[in-house]
Amino acid sequence: MIIGHSDPHRYLYHYTRADTAIDAILRYRTLRLSPYTKTNDPKESKDWLFDFGSNEGRDLSSFDRNQLSAKLSQELKHKTHLTCFSTDEDSLVGSHPFDIYKRGFCKLTMWDRYGGGHTGVCLVFDRQRLVEQVQKQIADRYPLYYGRVSYANHVVGHHPDHQEFTVNVDLLERVGIKEYAQMHLVEFHQNLFFEKMTDWRDESEWRILAFTDSDKHLDISFEQSLVGLVFGCDVTQENRKAIFDLNHCSGVHHVGLEWKNSRVWYDWR
Repeated sequence: MIIGHSDPHRYLYHYTRADTAIDAILRYRTLRLSPYTKTNDPKESKDWLFDFGSNEGRDLSSFDRNQLSAKLSQELKHKTHLTCFSTDEDSLVGSHPFDIYKRGFCKLTMWDRYGGGHTGVCLVFDRQRLVEQVQKQIADRYPLYYGRVSYANHVVGHHPDHQEFTVNVDLLERVGIKEYAQMHLVEFHQNLFFEKMTDWRDESEWRILAFTDSDKHLDISFEQSLVGLVFGCDVTQENRKAIFDLNHCSGVHHVGLEWKNSRVWYDWR
């Protein structure tokens, strides 16, 4: 997963604490899709406020904006589950000394924020294999979307080119809020669920989302899609050994990160 690697679309990287990796992910060989409202981005965790529109010249004053927005947010967000990854930069050249800072497992703020302050691990998944596993296990039950997150900042106010926060009340009354939410999702899932503010862009995020019929989490068996694991520079020897034992005979490639003269490098041990 390191030597000679130059395909930026091959791997996905998931940062986690060592205890989560040991007690859950590696022990049960599953990856959890967690509720969308539990993310650490207020744009995603807070309820959305929708505007109203009508193609039939309807009187919109009879609609309670706050009440309808709360109901639609509930339908769109509270049964949505996701798991998040980082990706490699597109400019890989295939030489690991030059590519190390472009790799999805070498994002220092991600180690600090999600990897237990460098005491955790970064799991490396083969993207195609993982997507196939997710599709096999839940695609026949739930709408499923996956792909890169884009980054943009928007000023407050109505923008005709951004209709994801506008409700077509004519259609809403014809089909009901549940079916309307599904139709709205199909049309606007990219803007609603795959766009974040530019302050997050260094995470190079890639997501898997499932729109379910429950607010309970989903656990996906990843099987042979886990191909590598990177230890943080401050992982304990006890946790390192526990992780090695859990991955014994799994074919997972282990490597660490360490610091030499203020530069990050590989710990091949």
